Amino acid sequence: MGLTNMQKILRNPAFGLLPVLVFSFLIVSTNQYIAMAIGLSLSILGALVVKKYSRLIYELSVIAFLASLVLCFFMAPQLDSLRVFIVVEVTFVLSLIISRLVRTRIVLRLARKNNPLVKNYLSESFRIAFQAQYGLSIHLLIILGFFVFSTITHPLFNRLLVLLIPQIILILLIFMEGIRLRILDKKLYREEWLPVVTETGDVTGRVAKSVTKDMKNKFMHPVVRVALIFKGRIYLKERDQSRLLDPGMLDYPFEKYMQYNHDIEEVVRNSIGSESKNPDIPVRFLLKYIFENENTKRLVFLYVSEIVDEITFNSLNLTGGKLWTETQIEDNIGNNIFSECFELEFEYLKNTVLLSYHLKNTDS
Repeated sequence: MGLTNMQKILRNPAFGLLPVLVFSFLIVSTNQYIAMAIGLSLSILGALVVKKYSRLIYELSVIAFLASLVLCFFMAPQLDSLRVFIVVEVTFVLSLIISRLVRTRIVLRLARKNNPLVKNYLSESFRIAFQAQYGLSIHLLIILGFFVFSTITHPLFNRLLVLLIPQIILILLIFMEGIRLRILDKKLYREEWLPVVTETGDVTGRVAKSVTKDMKNKFMHPVVRVALIFKGRIYLKERDQSRLLDPGMLDYPFEKYMQYNHDIEEVVRNSIGSESKNPDIPVRFLLKYIFENENTKRLVFLYVSEIVDEITFNSLNLTGGKLWTETQIEDNIGNNIFSECFELEFEYLKNTVLLSYHLKNTDS
């Protein structure tokens, strides 16, 4: 549990600003080279410990501290502590600007496998980098304006001007990003996670439903569908308008994405229970097939529930749909009334389940 919490904390890219923040406090209480060495050490430690997709700002602070050490040691050894901090701040801002200019190359190098999770981490890091660059650049402009136009030279005022403003900026960025990630964690906790499957049904990973919906048919997910047949007629109703596939078209009332690590029989019962009052009706598996169009890619598991007595059918308390005969369906196939999946499945149902029903009633 402690390791998990630490990983969540280190995931925050804004913590890459901590070495600069710590340095800003040390620069007035210890030797400037010791302060820079501590800041550099913290930067290197962060770059080594944090995953490479989240350590961008740590790496930029390493560059900033190394460049500042060289500048201060060889070019300006007599600078006071406030000017040393300004040197570090300027080099850090320059490194942030350069990172944004080569952003495309960094993303291509680290996200070669087109992994959306990696891109999300990088996007978070670049967002913090932009905010830090923007805030610290404004601070440097304020300092420049005061040094050029102001006659105030009080040491306390200079210290507040040079150190307090960037400290507030960095603390706010770290704090606000922590709150933002906490809100995202809560949102993800409620998120629906869909398994990514192969054509044979093997699970290769998972992805959030809200994410994969925008990626259209990049990943294939398992979907359970249950055909409801009562005395040889198929119950159909309009698909909800929020559906990704064929909203408003006529289809079975029972369809559900299979959740990650969920049992398929559980999904079948949940799909029935979410639309009816009786999830315990008899069901059996019919077939598995792949459905794909420009908007979605699915591994469909088709089940059927055949009901022959009115008491069981009425116990479902279904609303908004009606029972369709074979003839009614055949007369309307291809008229943009039924969902794509249903039109694909109807011929199979007609030649198996419905044919068996008719044969039994003929014999009786």
